[in-house]
Amino acid sequence: MVDTQKIVSLAPHYVVMLVLVFVVVGVLRTVLSEVNLAIEFVVVVGVVFLYPFVVRRLGYAPDAWE
Repeated sequence: MVDTQKIVSLAPHYVVMLVLVFVVVGVLRTVLSEVNLAIEFVVVVGVVFLYPFVVRRLGYAPDAWE
């Protein structure tokens, strides 16, 4: 069975992560006029992997990430 409580607790974090990716890539495109797709991919992967670490360190991580 699917644990809906776990999904509900993770959903806000994934939304914030998605918004953060768009903001960081948007700022990168604004600062640098031409950005290579490989650089954008590295930035996206970096945000996705660093976000859970930062949230855990700040103490806001959901129980599923502990």
